[in-house]
Amino acid sequence: MSHAGPEPERPSTRDAHVPSPRGSGQGHEGTERLPAPQTGRWGSQNLPRLASAILFGLLCVVGFGLMVNGLLGAVLVFPGQSVLSALMIAVVGALAFWLLRRVRPVTPPSKVFSLLALIWGMTAAVGLALVANGNLSAVWNTVGGLPFGSAWGAALTAPINEELLKVAGIVLIAVMAPRVVRGPMDGFVIGALVGLGFQVVEDFTYSLNVIAMQGGVDGIVAVVQTFILRVVLTGLGSHWAMTAVAGTAVGLVAAASWRPDQRRALWAALLLLIAVGVHWFFDTPLLGDLFGAIAKTLVVFVTAMVVYFVVRHAYRARVRRALAEEGDELGLRRSSAVALASRHGRRRELRKVPQPERPAAAERQDRMVAMAEDRASEYRVPIAPGRPE
Repeated sequence: MSHAGPEPERPSTRDAHVPSPRGSGQGHEGTERLPAPQTGRWGSQNLPRLASAILFGLLCVVGFGLMVNGLLGAVLVFPGQSVLSALMIAVVGALAFWLLRRVRPVTPPSKVFSLLALIWGMTAAVGLALVANGNLSAVWNTVGGLPFGSAWGAALTAPINEELLKVAGIVLIAVMAPRVVRGPMDGFVIGALVGLGFQVVEDFTYSLNVIAMQGGVDGIVAVVQTFILRVVLTGLGSHWAMTAVAGTAVGLVAAASWRPDQRRALWAALLLLIAVGVHWFFDTPLLGDLFGAIAKTLVVFVTAMVVYFVVRHAYRARVRRALAEEGDELGLRRSSAVALASRHGRRRELRKVPQPERPAAAERQDRMVAMAEDRASEYRVPIAPGRPE
């Protein structure tokens, strides 16, 4: 993580008592534990968090208003088709929300901030992008003419506006909840959830557009066709994957307390450029047939998976190392302590405990894992050459 400063002192656990965790912002509770405010005035750490929370809320409200203004007319004209499209997308969106929270190793992210990430993507990012995309598209139409703007406007507009607006939400969450985005792994997951929120609203918008383009005839068929194209065929490589890569960049910078060294800053910039680049490739008129759309989807998906497995490997290695140290201090076998780094390992270890003692053992596991994740996030280790964490 950051190179500045030594690892903080930790309480001794030689007496086999696991101290209470310092609050990682992850796990079952789903809430961010805030530090106590300074007596008599707001501390310097609390002011940015408060300002970020206020700005986050205001932009979500503004974005929601802009989104409703842009979609309400079509919804009122095609109410039945709108309900069908919303239900189909909501089912897949709920499943994707569950899966994306599960991809965070060790423990899932905060429920509260997972929902806030989704809400940012569905409201602020979408609403503001509607305005920004419209204005920038007009520029391309004026500069290059209508044929050029029609062919290349989306590729030259959406990657810039949409990725920056989605990233802004990740940054605001990272500032107002520092323990929710403590590194690249957290940034990947929160970014994926922001992108998912954006994606479900965009898919709904596309279904309404297709209905209107077909003159309102066979609206149900248009909804199903749009669902197959946008969700079944290209959903794996859409906004969730693009913004997961961009979120990893935010996590890299947040891990360094927003003061990254040159190498970390370069990796973050590269990841952000990759996110914009794959978005551009996805939106270009190149490979414009069905097989081309599938190929683009695979490029975006594979890119996101490469980033994911790199940061996942590094994160799990740090957590396992922290658990091994915790186990040594508690007198546990190293293999038993390290096994707690996975959900399956924790269940396996619990099965070794007599049934009456399992609730207490599960509680001890939770405390150990929370402390290990907290400690792992505070390691000050150099970035290994050739990987972004």
